[in-house]
Amino acid sequence: MAPKPTAPKSGTQQTSSPPPAGCPVTRIGITGLSGAGKSTLITAIINHLENARRGAVSEQAGLAAIRHGRWHREIERAFDYDHALTALTGHPPTWPESTRDWSIARLTLDYERRWYSLRSRRRCLELFDYPGEWLLDLSLLDWSFAEYSAHWRDWLAHSPRREIAPGLLEELQAIDPAAPLDPARLATLAGRWSMMLADSRLPPHRLSRNLPGRWLMPGEGFDPDAMPFLPLPGVAVDPADAYPEGSWGEVCQRHFVYYRDRIARPFFESHFGRLDAQVILVDVLGALRSGRPALEDMRAALESILEPFRYRDGHWLSNLFARRIRRVAIVATQIDHLLPADQARLTRLLDSYLFELTQQLAGKHIELRLFAVSAVTAAQPREDARGRPMLVGTDKSSRQKIAFTPPAIPEQMPHDLDLAIDDLPTLAPPAGLDRARAFPGRRVDALLDFLIGES
Repeated sequence: MAPKPTAPKSGTQQTSSPPPAGCPVTRIGITGLSGAGKSTLITAIINHLENARRGAVSEQAGLAAIRHGRWHREIERAFDYDHALTALTGHPPTWPESTRDWSIARLTLDYERRWYSLRSRRRCLELFDYPGEWLLDLSLLDWSFAEYSAHWRDWLAHSPRREIAPGLLEELQAIDPAAPLDPARLATLAGRWSMMLADSRLPPHRLSRNLPGRWLMPGEGFDPDAMPFLPLPGVAVDPADAYPEGSWGEVCQRHFVYYRDRIARPFFESHFGRLDAQVILVDVLGALRSGRPALEDMRAALESILEPFRYRDGHWLSNLFARRIRRVAIVATQIDHLLPADQARLTRLLDSYLFELTQQLAGKHIELRLFAVSAVTAAQPREDARGRPMLVGTDKSSRQKIAFTPPAIPEQMPHDLDLAIDDLPTLAPPAGLDRARAFPGRRVDALLDFLIGES
């Protein structure tokens, strides 16, 4: 019989040090689905606020009163802004590493005094940074083990997951939930499961619903190998202690409930009840390169993530997430990889792509806005010898300057999501970035105005 998992480490629910007394706090959660460039965006936000008086921030009416932003490195679990700056301003420059656990980027924002007051104005801004894989576990919080198993049975039955993990669904279907657990077989299947999740999120598939999220990005206080579980298509809808102790059904269900209630839920309860806004980054261009399956999976993932905002009054998830969060931004990144005309089209395409989702949230006292941004512009528009538009950047692998013509973007998404674009190069950051100057980017200031701007 598999041993019962031990209690999680204290890091699972750890909180950061408190902000300075007397400084009103605005807390914004920032996360992103795989490949969206979250660490780069957070770095760019801090950089823009540090240079508030001489960058694009000063051109936004709602942000014009900000005189200065100061980042705090001394706090517990601080976002590693120093490391990100070293990467982006290095020789050669590189992109910051992806987030592997949660952290806090804290800034103190000093504002101009109001004309009728002699008191200085100050706000503490906290950017709560955490892996996008963890956000996907929102889907699990209201699921039973049977529901979890049913979802995965359906997902594994269809392309491309069937091709990513051939035969895995059949092996899971062959397991009798009432049979005694075979620990060696569970370990082998859990290894295949982890490989399937990892392969699913990578090119060429770029799928989003890769649950449970901490199997991909465990973070502090969780070891997937210590409490493995698998979806069992043959599990009863309402087992209610129907499976004998030590059976496949009993162990996998017990481990699933432990993960849901002792790993995933405490994280959201500890942090999300304190958020004022949430930013969700999505790699829409990546999904477009993979085509309809990736687009369908990303949209379904976003619907699950935002489901708590649509729950009936009194539901515990509704009380947790909708109590304070009033603004949600869904942000498509890396728009500098498109020609200027197509950057505007991408915003309209995003609106078409997520129209039903935004309609479902209408009237829920949540302001949902869609953005297409470039945190750090890596490609510059140029013209070829014939005067045709193209882009120029530095190839990430070869470090050579390259010129390319990106694919055209339509203005609306087909209803059946049957759309794919040609591949795009992977670019390195531009040379010459400096902390003392606002990084070149697109619409980072507009995103900040939505999140913290003064009307």
